[in-house]
Amino acid sequence: MKILFIITSSARGTWLAEVTRPYWHLTERGSEVHFASPAGGKITWDHLSDPFAEGSFEANDLVSKGFLSDKNLVAKLETTISLNAVRPEEYDAVHVAGGTGAAVDLFPNDQVARILEHFWAAGKVVGLICHGSIALANNPDRVAGRRATGFTLKEDIEAEALYGPQFVPNYPQPVMEKAGIEFVNVEPQGVRVVVDGQLVTGQNQQSASEYSIQFNHLLFGKNPVLTV
Repeated sequence: MKILFIITSSARGTWLAEVTRPYWHLTERGSEVHFASPAGGKITWDHLSDPFAEGSFEANDLVSKGFLSDKNLVAKLETTISLNAVRPEEYDAVHVAGGTGAAVDLFPNDQVARILEHFWAAGKVVGLICHGSIALANNPDRVAGRRATGFTLKEDIEAEALYGPQFVPNYPQPVMEKAGIEFVNVEPQGVRVVVDGQLVTGQNQQSASEYSIQFNHLLFGKNPVLTV
């Protein structure tokens, strides 16, 4: 299987666990992963998600520690494909990572809409997590009436204490609901993954492992998979 990862180019960055955990689960099953971003080239990540950073929220994230300790993997995040160069027909599934930056440049975004439209039309797996779920709203005709989750409005309001008021142009939950999505969630920092046909979504970074397992289930069936 060949999987496309879409990651923000915004200086706000992605959340590492939402890249590294899906990467680990998918590559453990033999999938090949390619990274893409709106601008192409080097992407960054929220320092709070960096297990080696002072004050990190993810100091115990062994998967991200392993990823960042491998210079070949880090190089992949420094040489992402630009979205306008992506040929979606070459991929079997797409994963859209979160991090607050995803709500800056993945919606509205015509290239994201173009790419996701291919996966919808072809019946391929479409996966999004946390703030990355806002990208669903680029294709309202495809998502109206579907069940999905993402970073909740309540979680965003709580995050304002860290990042400041209205720290991104749009918060995922109201944008997704406006697109006709039936938004499903649990309390902040709880684990929630929603599967609706070919679509799998995760609420937040705490959901990254379960989300990755369900993503693999859609690709390979419910055979035993490892979890961390």
